Amino acid sequence: MVDMIPVLVIDDQLVQREGVTKVVEATGRMRVVGSVSSSQEALEIIQREPIDLALIDLVLHHEHGTDIGRTLRNLHPGLKVIIYTREKSMVLASEIFRDHSELSRPSLQGYLLTRNISSSDYLLQIYRHILDVGYFIDPDVIRWHYRFTQLEKLTPREEECALLITKGLSNTQIAEQMVISRRRVENLINSLYQKFNILGDRGDPGRRVILVDSIRLLNSSHITVLEVSILIIEDQQEQRVRLSNVLNEDPRFKVLTAVGSGAAGIQAAFCTRPDVILVDIHLPDTDGFQVTRQILEGLPKTKAILMSSEDSYLFREMSIEAGAIGFLPKKLLSPESIFKACEFSEE
Repeated sequence: MVDMIPVLVIDDQLVQREGVTKVVEATGRMRVVGSVSSSQEALEIIQREPIDLALIDLVLHHEHGTDIGRTLRNLHPGLKVIIYTREKSMVLASEIFRDHSELSRPSLQGYLLTRNISSSDYLLQIYRHILDVGYFIDPDVIRWHYRFTQLEKLTPREEECALLITKGLSNTQIAEQMVISRRRVENLINSLYQKFNILGDRGDPGRRVILVDSIRLLNSSHITVLEVSILIIEDQQEQRVRLSNVLNEDPRFKVLTAVGSGAAGIQAAFCTRPDVILVDIHLPDTDGFQVTRQILEGLPKTKAILMSSEDSYLFREMSIEAGAIGFLPKKLLSPESIFKACEFSEE
């Protein structure tokens, strides 16, 4: 008879807790020994039942899932803890994997997006990955982090160092392999943190976990750093040309085409399937709200930003109602404002 893996589920939302519980039980290798809504209930169970894995929602009532996980690991250091949430954040990732055992704040082992707790096989794979590697970070979090990032090319030395990091080597072992000083290795790793846009304290071990998985995903081509393709629908030719030139000079964007009417914009959208449409509210044949609705009905993954020479609260409200991710006055249009609007919508 195969030994079952005892699992504790902690979530204050009943429907979500029951859903997670069903996925766990469907693995055929795990059994739920407790499904609770608070840290107090969890502590009562873990003191009388052996638990190998705890699945904890990030936010419970007035409690934080990471604090609960660390409290449980202080009682049972061998416990594996996976935090699940809808939130995608590298800051959160660093917090989950940060190890301050000397302050009774040990690291946790997993960061999983709630939407990905849908496959029992996948959940079992995650647990086995944690047993093998020591941690798990949802690849969708890393993909999201790099979705709008133009990664700087690595030097040959940085590539060599990155490869050794993914093999689990320490800084001293990397220095020996590369025949360089430990200080030089530290400088290379700090450069990798900067190029991969991984923030945090210099000595934070959580950053290294994120760096390792970022490098692995990039090297295995699971991350594709793409230009954001844009369709401009603007009736003033001078504005069309100016905006096209400004965006094409930014490596994050590629203007597919720029047209001067609503009808031409709808046709161009279905032909080019852009990531983002920039739509003037005042068009010669219709209004930008109607154009946006028609395009998004057929291309629901496309993001729309409406624009106007007038800065109006009403325009902002009507833009959201039309399905746009935002409204920008033309005087504020810039690659950075468009980038921020797109990045915020990904969260």
